[in-house]
Amino acid sequence: MNEATLRMVLHLTARMTFVVFVGVFIGNALRDLWPGVFSAWLSRHRDWFIVGAAASHTLHLTAIVAYFQVVGWSNLSVLRLVPGGLTYMVIYALAVAAILRLSGRKEPFFRAGTRPEGFSLYLIWFVFASAFVPRIVSGWPAYSFFGVLALASLTIRIACRMRHPRAVAASG
Repeated sequence: MNEATLRMVLHLTARMTFVVFVGVFIGNALRDLWPGVFSAWLSRHRDWFIVGAAASHTLHLTAIVAYFQVVGWSNLSVLRLVPGGLTYMVIYALAVAAILRLSGRKEPFFRAGTRPEGFSLYLIWFVFASAFVPRIVSGWPAYSFFGVLALASLTIRIACRMRHPRAVAASG
């Protein structure tokens, strides 16, 4: 693969992961704001979406490694490596907790709806939003779509917090 192809794969895998992540981010909040078949299904399958986001982001990580194999590792900046590495660790920690919940085990960290899980979700949202939101006006139409999706998902979570203060723990 050449550099241009790998860049295209990087963009595709990042966007794919973000779409799956939005299901995680808004699932419970959407259920609390607009109860219905879809929002209930999204909330019930939230752990599967977390696992899916981790799997999708692993494809993205593979594309990153392939990209730097082509362009050279000297092009990798510490300013991208540290926050990116932290984000991957958080995504994988959420996925481990989700897998443990799906298997019926009690995990020692990241119980669904806890503050650490909520903080982790907002951190991941911030990483995606910082890539998409600044390009809403100046970027390609695809960036505009994903930037608006990022802002809409945050708006849904904020609206849930304002409308259902007690549902905050459930929408974590």
